[in-house]
Amino acid sequence: MSTTTIATVTFTRDQVEQALTAGFEMAAEESRVSVDNSDFRRTRALFRSILDQLDAASDLNIPGEPTYTRDQIQAALNTATDAGPKAADDIDNFAVNATLTLLDNPDAVLGDIAEECYGEDADEVTGWLANAR
Repeated sequence: MSTTTIATVTFTRDQVEQALTAGFEMAAEESRVSVDNSDFRRTRALFRSILDQLDAASDLNIPGEPTYTRDQIQAALNTATDAGPKAADDIDNFAVNATLTLLDNPDAVLGDIAEECYGEDADEVTGWLANAR
């Protein structure tokens, strides 16, 4: 009798940063808001702070670059998004969904994210983002 072990996929800080940058840039572009607006800056800074806390709490005896599971990244993004002075809107939620989708598939485009995360076409999601400004 054989036992199958399912490996947990992990992502490096560089992979996370690339997905975060691309996800927030896509959200900004599609909603026509600045990627440097205060909400986005605060969310990204808090998210990075949470990753730093994960790094500090991890086993320091493990050599190499720290890695994160998708669940850790998702929890950190959701915490960072929800910590703002206002409720998360469609733009914030799209930025989180785009980041997570791009983490799994760096070649994903707006249509992929719209279908995977919302079950809608890209035009529908773009409309939501334009109305959320």
